[in-house]
Amino acid sequence: MNTKRLLFWLGFIIVLGLIIWGLIAAMNKSVNSPATTGNYGTPSPIVATDHVRGPVNAPVTIIEYADFECPACEAYEPVLEKLEAEASTTFKILYRHYPLPQHANALPAAYAAEAAGLQGKFWEMHDLLLINHTDWTEASDPTSIFVGYATKIGLDLNKFKTDMAGDAVKARVQTDADESQKLGLDYTPTFFLNDKVISNPQGYDQFLSIIQAAASSTAQ
Repeated sequence: MNTKRLLFWLGFIIVLGLIIWGLIAAMNKSVNSPATTGNYGTPSPIVATDHVRGPVNAPVTIIEYADFECPACEAYEPVLEKLEAEASTTFKILYRHYPLPQHANALPAAYAAEAAGLQGKFWEMHDLLLINHTDWTEASDPTSIFVGYATKIGLDLNKFKTDMAGDAVKARVQTDADESQKLGLDYTPTFFLNDKVISNPQGYDQFLSIIQAAASSTAQ
């Protein structure tokens, strides 16, 4: 192969590689790394019906708007668990529902979590739904799977099944979904830190750094 042809093919491969890299970066940015400059509103204040984990007086409050069927929400769960284990005095986290219409089982999962919440075990169901994400997301009817989780965490099954199909649970999920729409959210999970939306952190270390910076700022 002569030198000109070799240079041509090397140049072609480099340009093609840059194009592919640019497309992948753009896709990742649009799905996983939204800018903090979006025109988002301010989350509603914490109320008694919110699902909160962490110290009441923690200097940092994180509100997660999420969809149980969302793969990115599943991916963030171990990060959040590690943060709660290692920085538990620094922040509290709230979960609010944003079931996306393209996820067929997102609403039933949200209803299952809320039905468990009526028996004081929202977070136990929350954790099982995410840990066992692949077991129910493709099910044509995941109800029996959710009943299995309810059994595992010791719920009154008759009450659970009644509540899961009841108007109160559906209204509770709809309240969060309406707020998500009002805020202008368009991806899950969306994290607000002390009422300001943040770009989705790229892993534990970055998330911890953001929390620590916010805690230091609050202490000053």
